[in-house]
Amino acid sequence: MARKVKRGEYTIVEPSYSTSYTLDQRYSPRPRHPMTSVAEIRDILVALAALTVAFYLVIYGRGTGPDTLRFLGLAALSVFAGFLVHELSHKFVARRYGCWAEFRADYRMLGFALITAFFGFLFAAPGAVMIAGNVDRERNGKISLAGPGSNLLIGVTCLSILLITDVSMFAHDALSKLLTFSVFLAGFNMIPVMPFDGSKIWYWNKPVYILTLLAAGFLFFVSFTI
Repeated sequence: MARKVKRGEYTIVEPSYSTSYTLDQRYSPRPRHPMTSVAEIRDILVALAALTVAFYLVIYGRGTGPDTLRFLGLAALSVFAGFLVHELSHKFVARRYGCWAEFRADYRMLGFALITAFFGFLFAAPGAVMIAGNVDRERNGKISLAGPGSNLLIGVTCLSILLITDVSMFAHDALSKLLTFSVFLAGFNMIPVMPFDGSKIWYWNKPVYILTLLAAGFLFFVSFTI
């Protein structure tokens, strides 16, 4: 979708979620934006809390017992590493292209995630990194790939540690839950419809999309065999 304005062309690349756009060719390729803001930190903390509770409900159910705090801690560790790395990867790649980039939570979708968690399914769409700058199809695809790609890297790292080392029971639980959450988040975000990352990756490079989706599916399957 594009419209002409008086001083140049304004093109919305991702009109539904991330607001990546091109102002004109005079846009500086060097980032001149603050690293973060109070609004971003607030939304990250809210999303972390909501996803932790939702992941806990999906994995461990609604019951309580002597291990409740331990299980809640494992869920928090998985969400903190998997979700935060995912969103920050989007942010840092976008900033490398000279864009303004900050995470914004979608409070309605966070509420929906909590509701679906009571029925045993995690609908992980907590928000998105909003991006403003000189973004074409290739850059948009690479920014979008950074999130699922980072989750797959976490998954491969966790799987490698579990396969080649003898870790304690707590470390095994932590690594296996992080593996499951990370590769699930990667696969879920590969849905090829807006506003998910998969739609922009598919639009940019279909072979990369297929390989990423297959990798996420394979690792997700393996995570239940460890």
